[in-house]
Amino acid sequence: MTTDLKFSSGAETVLQATSLCKLYSRNRKSTRKRLAGLALRALLFLKPKPISKLYPSEFWAVNDVSFVLRRGEALGIIGLNGSGKTTTLRLLAGQIVPDGGEIWVSGRTAAMIDLQAGFQPGASGRENVYLRAAALGFKRAQTKEKYDEIVEFSELGNAIDAPLATYSAGMKMRLAFAIMITVSPDVLFIDEVLAVGDFQFRQKCLIKVRELREKSAFVLVSHSMADISRFCDRVILMHEGQAIFEGEPDQAIARYEALEFKEKPSPEHLNSVIPAEVVRPDIISDLEVRWLDVNGKTSDQFVEGDSAKISVSFRVAYSPKHLVVGIPVYTMGGDVLTGFATDALGQSVEANAGDRVSVEFEIGDLVLTPGRYRTAIGITDGPEFLHMSELAEIAITPIGRKTWGVAAIPYESRYALNDQND
Repeated sequence: MTTDLKFSSGAETVLQATSLCKLYSRNRKSTRKRLAGLALRALLFLKPKPISKLYPSEFWAVNDVSFVLRRGEALGIIGLNGSGKTTTLRLLAGQIVPDGGEIWVSGRTAAMIDLQAGFQPGASGRENVYLRAAALGFKRAQTKEKYDEIVEFSELGNAIDAPLATYSAGMKMRLAFAIMITVSPDVLFIDEVLAVGDFQFRQKCLIKVRELREKSAFVLVSHSMADISRFCDRVILMHEGQAIFEGEPDQAIARYEALEFKEKPSPEHLNSVIPAEVVRPDIISDLEVRWLDVNGKTSDQFVEGDSAKISVSFRVAYSPKHLVVGIPVYTMGGDVLTGFATDALGQSVEANAGDRVSVEFEIGDLVLTPGRYRTAIGITDGPEFLHMSELAEIAITPIGRKTWGVAAIPYESRYALNDQND
């Protein structure tokens, strides 16, 4: 990585990446073979050859990524898990070496990728301030000038002289953020740490970041589309190691959401709290559940704000006393969002042994924000579960509205400007 380089585009350019690449291997043998070739050329004082052919176990984690960042700009990098976002950020921060391309930086950089990395547990908070600042290129005299500001910002008080090993995770995060934000770098790399600390500390951090906007540039990797939309001037969307779009945040987010709807998270990423499956074919049989779109067709794809229906039918083997049919809706992580149930509106479902029961839920407005959601079917007789099973996921596609959270409740806003002389 080369520093203090002058650019033809002007002195305001602080970071430039050209055809940035990073190669990874899923096999140690391939890695050793690749390193042996590099070592041989280094011994012969030859430049590394461009990588034109990959071994079967190799893949490009980052492939041909280029951009220019100027002072005062904030660049967001988004993408699905495994798309190469954090690898790109680590390349830019100098934590790993690229296998192709070039990175030029003008000025001092700081990385908020792993805030607690590099701390010495046996040393005090005070000593770690000087150690971390030195790693960022600060001389001891410079750190001494900033020391009181760092401690005040971290809100650690007398705990600053205690061994770091006695700190809670939150205290370590506050100290690390205080050091990084106080040294005022020219380029700041941020990976999912804008939510550090409690609400009040987070607001203080965001205020400090906003103050740095005039003299620093930022590269932010985040899964929070709200943070990306509000903080970034431009956004790069990465997919399978490549930058497939660069432009306005809203456009990048829309394309990201379109990608997200096509992908399903793997089971190991799901922390489900959905009740255990209950299947009793001797009591509930011939079960059929269908989500119907605005045209009455069976579908798992819906547009935000549209109407929908859920059709449920089954045969019951005995005469239940208090039959309830429900359709809960969950996040992909398994958290309950909402649900539809026959008893919620004071309705009762009466059925005798052998009857086929048909229930239809009509939804006037799908207020869920764009994304994928998990659904299930529950049938109970009072507190007893007669059936509980997970259904197919549904996807809500966007129509271009700006939303956040999990529900897009329809509303209108108005504003007025009052004459200061009134």
